[in-house]
Amino acid sequence: MPAASTDRRPRASRALALEVTAAVLIPIGVLVLAVNWFTAYGCFIHACGNPQPGNQATYAVVAPVVVASVVWTIISAWRREAGWIFLWHAVMALIALAVVILCAVPSFEVSSPEPSHTPWSGCAEFSGGDSDCLGG
Repeated sequence: MPAASTDRRPRASRALALEVTAAVLIPIGVLVLAVNWFTAYGCFIHACGNPQPGNQATYAVVAPVVVASVVWTIISAWRREAGWIFLWHAVMALIALAVVILCAVPSFEVSSPEPSHTPWSGCAEFSGGDSDCLGG
């Protein structure tokens, strides 16, 4: 029976170490996602950015790491029955998940439809008729 009690201590310390690591990764990931979104869509002086494949790749890698870190910190704190830490992780989880959703860089292009209009013919008829204009 003593072996069982000694096995439990390293497992708990590993879980706590993973929780601390995940808790550190969350704010770093949130900052990376915010900067990534700003470089993809932000405007600097007169030039506005468009998402590049690097922005999309950064989001595709960092967002799942942030979500996994959020899930791990919540589960770990809940299993340890750490009340105040659980509340702290819950608040950080809401902030982190909001940033993950709001700072998304989609991998597809969102474009607005072209406005339908009649093309300008370059001819303006004011004199009552001219051979250069259609119909006159």
